[in-house]
Amino acid sequence: MFNKTNSPSGAASPSKTPAPTMAPRATSSAAPSILGRDIVITGDIKTDGDVQIDGRLDGNVTAGTVTIGEQGAVNGTITAQNVHVRGKVTGKVNSITVELAETANVQADLTQDQLMIANGAFFDGKCARKSTSPTPIKAAKKSA
Repeated sequence: MFNKTNSPSGAASPSKTPAPTMAPRATSSAAPSILGRDIVITGDIKTDGDVQIDGRLDGNVTAGTVTIGEQGAVNGTITAQNVHVRGKVTGKVNSITVELAETANVQADLTQDQLMIANGAFFDGKCARKSTSPTPIKAAKKSA
């Protein structure tokens, strides 16, 4: 589109250097994508990396780790390996680990393997474990 012209005729010459290629992002060492306080997104977010939401998202998010900041809000479904909530979530959460901080306000149904709720967090919804219990619970015997 934009090329440097070295010829006196003014014709654009093709670039001789190959286009740089992007290396795949490593999710553990890469910086998270951060949505600032003043950002409002209507739509879905999908990434293999990590996302920190300090603004508002009206839609679904799929990521490796999702962190909702104290001023952040998500209205939709969160699907991730790890979810840390310090702000507001309305909808559904599907994750291996869900952590609700003391400032969390969650009105959502949770599906997780590990759930941590700090003292003071607000949670209104259902929670279900993804995997079955490692040791089945047996019914107590009734004595006559």
